[in-house]
Amino acid sequence: MVLIVDRNCYAYAVTRRIDHDRAPHPERYDSSMKPSSLYTGLAFAGATPFLACGLLPLIGVDAIAPLGRLDTLASSYGLAIICFLAGAHWATYLLRHADIRINLLISSNVVLLVVWFAFVAAGIAWALVAQLAAFIVLLLIDYRLLGDGVISAGYFRVRGIATTLAVFSIFLILIT
Repeated sequence: MVLIVDRNCYAYAVTRRIDHDRAPHPERYDSSMKPSSLYTGLAFAGATPFLACGLLPLIGVDAIAPLGRLDTLASSYGLAIICFLAGAHWATYLLRHADIRINLLISSNVVLLVVWFAFVAAGIAWALVAQLAAFIVLLLIDYRLLGDGVISAGYFRVRGIATTLAVFSIFLILIT
C-alpha cells in the first residue's frame, strides 16, 4: 500500500501499482471535497492557546504557574506557530515551485527573521506586534497561493479562521 498526499493535504491509500496518469493531480482537484478534519481540528486547536492568553486577563488571570505571564506565553507560542507556518511555506514551495510566482523560501525567511529579532531584541509588546503583522502577511501569501491554484479554498478558509482567532487574541493581549 502506498499513501499519496496531495497539495490540499488529502491522503489517498493506493493498494495497486500507481498509474501516474491516473493518480490524483492538483490540477484535477475536486472542489466539492471537504477539508480534512485533521488539519481543521489541528488549526483550531492551535488557535486555542492564543484565545486563552487573550481572554484569561479579562477575568483577572495574568499568569499561569509555573508557565509564567500570559503575554510571554503568547509571544513564545506565536514564534513557534510562525516558524511552523514558514516551514509549511517551504514545503509548499519545494513541492510546487513551478506553480508559485513568489519565492516562499525567501518570503518565509524574511517574515520569520523579523519576528525572531523582535522576540529577542524588543519587549514583549513589540514581539506581539511583529507576530500580529506576520500572521497577516502569511495569510496574504496564502491568499496569493489560493489564487494561483496551489492551495484549496477549504484549506484557505481554515487558515483564515485560525489566523483571525490568533490576530484577535494578540490584539486583545496588546490592549489589556
